[in-house]
Amino acid sequence: MKTLPIFLLAFIFYACSPKVQVVTLHSDAVSLKDNKFVYDTDSLRITYNFQGANGVIRMNIYNKLSVPLYIDWKRSAFIKGKEKFDYWVDEAYFQGVYGGVTATDLRPSLNRYNQFLYSYNRGFFEGALRKEEQISFIPPKTEISQSRFRVAPGKGWSLPSAQGTVEEVDVILSGSDSKKKELVRYTFSNQNTPLSFRNFLTLSTDAQFRTEFHIDTPFYASQVENMDGRYLFGPTYVETDLNAPSSINHIREEYRAENKFLLKLPID
Repeated sequence: MKTLPIFLLAFIFYACSPKVQVVTLHSDAVSLKDNKFVYDTDSLRITYNFQGANGVIRMNIYNKLSVPLYIDWKRSAFIKGKEKFDYWVDEAYFQGVYGGVTATDLRPSLNRYNQFLYSYNRGFFEGALRKEEQISFIPPKTEISQSRFRVAPGKGWSLPSAQGTVEEVDVILSGSDSKKKELVRYTFSNQNTPLSFRNFLTLSTDAQFRTEFHIDTPFYASQVENMDGRYLFGPTYVETDLNAPSSINHIREEYRAENKFLLKLPID
């Protein structure tokens, strides 16, 4: 059996280094404070975080009032184009432990935007059948968190280099060894963006929703950057870094903003 020389293996590794697409989101309805989206009124504050792979919508909702707030998730939705995806459906799911070791969360795979994917496992489960609440109760001066949908499931978008601005950046290969690589940057308006979506919430200050009000927040991709994965993560970058929650702390500081998320690009 023939083996490849070490230098050739290294060449193949570096030549095939996965590329990453960094997407920056913008909203005309939400302020950007300290690189995070903050919707702020006299009654509540909603903070959005899209960091990580595929842009999961993570919300922290803080009740500023001296009375409770209520959110009706059945009448709240993630909206992409003209299609809506409900936060709450009248279904139960099983949550438990597989083989006494692996934690498993089996929820219906309603659509490809839902970050909770249906899966199969062989063996025995111990756990409980659960059903999410339709109405969330937020006491005064407290907050709740919600995360559900991926705004851009799948791989990155194919964008012609001629439509972007090319910048030469130094990519560290190992130690002090570096190489010039292309970073291609694209900018978009709300009219020509490759991604736009809305987050719609129904809230009230009473449980019967007699004081019902709505928050409808639009977002769109205002900038997309294609780059070598090693420029973002460092010379030891591997594809699984995209899915590791802690990896966000190891990327270049200027890309740690909560209005940015990552997509994997196919290898050229």
